[in-house]
Order: sequence, then C-alpha cells, then structure tokens
Amino acid sequence: MPTPETIAARFARCLDLFRDPAAKQAQKLEFRALLELLAEAPVTLKADAGRLEVNGVACEGKALTALLQRLDLHGVAEIALPQGPPPTQLFELFKALADQPDQEDLSTRLGSVGADRIRVTNAGAPPAPATAPSRPITSPASPLPIAAPSGGGGADALAELQRNPAAPNAGDLLGAVIDQAEMALKRNRPEEVLRFLAAILRLEQRLPEAGGVRRQYAIVVRRICTRPVVEMLARLVTVPKHRTDATLALQRAGAEAVEVLLDLLVAAPTMSERRGVFDALTQMTQGTEQLVHMLDHPEWFVVRNVAELVGELGMEEAVPGLGKQLSHEDERVRRAVALALAKIGSGSAVEPLRRALRDKSPEVRMQVALGIGGRKSNALAMPLVVAMEEEADEAVLRELILALGRIGSPDAVQALIKLAQPSGRIFGRKPAALRAAAVEALRLAGTPPAIGTLQGLAGDGDKQVKAAARAALQDLKRKPGP
Repeated sequence: MPTPETIAARFARCLDLFRDPAAKQAQKLEFRALLELLAEAPVTLKADAGRLEVNGVACEGKALTALLQRLDLHGVAEIALPQGPPPTQLFELFKALADQPDQEDLSTRLGSVGADRIRVTNAGAPPAPATAPSRPITSPASPLPIAAPSGGGGADALAELQRNPAAPNAGDLLGAVIDQAEMALKRNRPEEVLRFLAAILRLEQRLPEAGGVRRQYAIVVRRICTRPVVEMLARLVTVPKHRTDATLALQRAGAEAVEVLLDLLVAAPTMSERRGVFDALTQMTQGTEQLVHMLDHPEWFVVRNVAELVGELGMEEAVPGLGKQLSHEDERVRRAVALALAKIGSGSAVEPLRRALRDKSPEVRMQVALGIGGRKSNALAMPLVVAMEEEADEAVLRELILALGRIGSPDAVQALIKLAQPSGRIFGRKPAALRAAAVEALRLAGTPPAIGTLQGLAGDGDKQVKAAARAALQDLKRKPGP
C-alpha cells in the first residue's frame, strides 16, 4: 500500500509535467505510475491552511508547494479520487489544474467533460458526496443530474432518439444507452459497444453546433470512451467492416486513442493489421505529438513504422528526430526516414535530406527522390541538382530528375531545360536516356517555359528525345486546363 507522502509527491510531480508542453513522454510515464498507486484505494487530497493532507495525513515537502499554489489558484479545497479512477477522467483533472482558471470553476469544468467519478470541492463550499449517482447526464436546463431510466433497453432508447435526437427526455434516453454500452463492455462485446457509440455520433451530427442537447451527446461519447473501450475500439480498426466507425469514435478519444493505437502498431503481427492501425493513426487529430518521442525507440521496426507515419502526416516537428535516425544501422529504417523527410519537404528538412542523398545505399537515395514533389518542396530543387551531379546510379538519377519535374519551380524547370539540351556547361554531353528523362520531367512541370522547351525539342536530332517531346506535348494537350 503506497504511503500518503508517496501519493502526494507523485500527484505533484504529475501536475508539474502537465504544465510543461515539452515533457510529453515523462508526463505519460508519471501519469501511469500515479494510476498504479491510485489502484490500491480511494484517495482524498485536501488543502488546509497552507498544507496538504492525503487521506487525513499531513504531507510536507518543497515539491508540494507548487501543488498547493495550483489548488489555491483554482479555489480548490478538496479532491476525492475513487479507487482506480478512470484514466480519461484523471487526465481531464490534470489538464484543468494545469490550465489557467477561467469563468467556470474546476468542478463545473470537470462535469462538462463527463468526469463524474472525481469530486472537487471548491473553497468555501460544503463537502461533495462520497459517491456519485450512476451515469448522470447533465441537463443544460438544470444543474441536477438526470438518472438513467430503470426500464427500456439501449436499442429502444436509440430508436426513440433516431426519431427525435432532441426529444425532451433525451437525457433519460442517453442514460439508457450508457447502461447498455457498459453492459456490452462487461460482456466483452466490442461490436455492440461500437454500434451504440457510432449511433450516438451520427445522431450528434444532426443537432445544431451551438446547443445544450448536442453538449449532452458529447458528454455521453466521453462517458462511453473509457480506456477499456478505447482499447476495444482500437482492435476493431483492423476489421474492414468496422474500420470507418471505429476510427471516427477513436478520433473523439484524442490523445489516449493515439497512445493505444501506437501500442498496437508496435505489436501488430501481420501486415494487414499493421495497415489498419496505421490508417487509423493518420486520421487522428489530437495526440500525434507522441509519435516524435517514439522515433528513439530501441526496436528498428518501431522506428520504421513511426517514420512512415510521421511522413504520411507531414509532421514538420518530427524533422529533427528523423534526422537523427539517418545514421541508423538498419537500412530499412533509413529508407523509411528518407521517404518521410521527402514527404514533409519543408525548409527544415533540406539539410537532413542532403545527408540522405549521400547515403551509401542507392535504395535510401531512391526513397528521397520518390518522396519529393509539389510546391512545398521548392527549397529542395537546388540540393537535387547538386545530388544529380554526384549520383552514379542511373535509376536513382532518373528519379531525381523526375522529382525536379514534380517540384516545378522556376529553378527546377531551368535545371531541367539545361539537362534536356544536347550539351551544356553544367552537365556536359548527355546520353539520350538522360535527356528523355528530363523531357518527361518537363511534362510533369507543365509550366510555360517547360512547354516552350518541349516544343523546341519536338524537332530534336535524337530520335528518342524527339519522340519523347512529341508524346509529352500530346499528353499536355489532352489535360484539362486549370
């Protein structure tokens, strides 16, 4: 059994980390450690006359000063945590304590996000009840909780809500849905849980954005999406018929869903499962900052998977971490990192991409070429030109040329025009295959200077170049204008 002093120190340390946006990884570890301590028994923290009591035991120490100041800032006299508090609710508590106070007091804010298992007593208010009503739904018309009805199944409640999502008894009906979802969870019926949750999400979309009834639906979604439910839903993203609904539900679970999906991505035993989890992660809108820390994972395949993911998401904040992995001993990791950097293609990626273009493996260099394209990659045009002069592998060289065409910037097109000519000061005399690749790249660029050059090359003395230029012009004519 942990001592009150240990719990107080862990709580204070966790809150301190929640206030530091750069400490996500340490925050996660400390949060998990605190959850393990709180699994033993209920805990009450009380701020009284400048000291902290945990379960009635006075705790002292410099580490607790900041916690007491934070409680005072939010006007909190007491926090009562149940044994094994829901992780999502504890997470909301720390988020609220870490933020600056607003017009709502802490108790009201926690109620608005469905954190009904944690009781906060404001300074000067009477103590909160020891137990909470089962699954209350806060009605916007009344500050009192509306209990879920004792009769009627979740399916009947859903049918009534589908007829009228804003029915006067919507709170009662939603409470019945929560009852049934929890029963399905206890019976280990993930598809049934998802069915209830997906139905609520669809009904929510039918309601006006600004309205108390829609807020009730949002609270229900948060109530249902406990950690066990999130873990259950995460497994369903690998099942094609459930993938869309499960992904939509996980988006509402935020950072916790990303954490669970990342664990599954690491452990996925087959390519199809890994793909399903990967696709779900690309749809997440919150919590993706956790990915950056996983680039330092000791297992090569985890680094590879995460590199592929941050590349798909275009996460520029991952560039420094990706750059470090360009020296990874496993070529598979370096290939994934090179492709990710190329897909991100920002100015900050230029220097690490220069290093990737000098990798000893042609496959790594190839990934850079394959991943580059679009106006966002303008800054990469000249590094590509330099790399082309040094590249000895013909297949890689061809892909670098095509990458310039996909960039299509004035600098890129000028380099291609010079490359497409029979000779030049930069590239010297060039083989027909190289010039033909430049012709194809000019077609990809499709700018007026590129088209003008293609028109001139349509009468070139080299048959291969001439045929390529004419084919490119015909293709551009068939394409619809902007």
